[in-house]
Amino acid sequence: MKFRNIFFGFLRTWLLIAIFCSSSLYAGINMILILQDYQYTAADFPPYFLIENPLNAGNFIKVLEEQNAFQFKTYNLNLEADFESYEAEVKPILIEWSEKIGLLGENAELSKIFSGLMKAYVGEDFRSSSQEEIHIATYKGKIEAISYVKDTTEKDLEIDLLVANPNGLVENQTMLPKGGGSSLLDYMVHKYEEEGVEKIQLYSVNDEYYFNRGWQIEPEPEGACGGGE
Repeated sequence: MKFRNIFFGFLRTWLLIAIFCSSSLYAGINMILILQDYQYTAADFPPYFLIENPLNAGNFIKVLEEQNAFQFKTYNLNLEADFESYEAEVKPILIEWSEKIGLLGENAELSKIFSGLMKAYVGEDFRSSSQEEIHIATYKGKIEAISYVKDTTEKDLEIDLLVANPNGLVENQTMLPKGGGSSLLDYMVHKYEEEGVEKIQLYSVNDEYYFNRGWQIEPEPEGACGGGE
């Protein structure tokens, strides 16, 4: 198990570097959120849909969902019952997302890649000393976003992976809800704040998105992605 954790830790780091350094987005940066400074609520991140503007073909309008909200669930992977529920309810969705073909758009493709990585990275030993958790956001009973935290015992907690439904991230799609990832992240921030966590860290593939929501950017290590002299 120790070798497996080392291997997947290396795999995750390698994939993150490969994606971040090749992405057209400014990415590969540690983002930090001080929870006492966080001012958003669930009302700030409702489900929404895109509809095509009937007066301007090719342009889309954001329409908020007023009848249904995202629902959330947490799986403590150290508990055998929760791990079995994850295996039955969440893992098949990660497999499905990771095997999608014909996705249009960089965000959808990144979600596909990270879904496969999450499936491989989630620990299989619920007796591990670390406290692993999976969180999901659902819309009308269907999973729209999934996150993984390898160890929730630290005061400065790291969100290892967070993915949204790649089908919902396809460019200009109008059938599926959007906003699941943002809503799930908001849920996690409030949950961990109540549990005494002071700071959350994650790796970003879109630093501007997080920066606009109160996250801080940590400088990249010197020489990262070929940088530095």
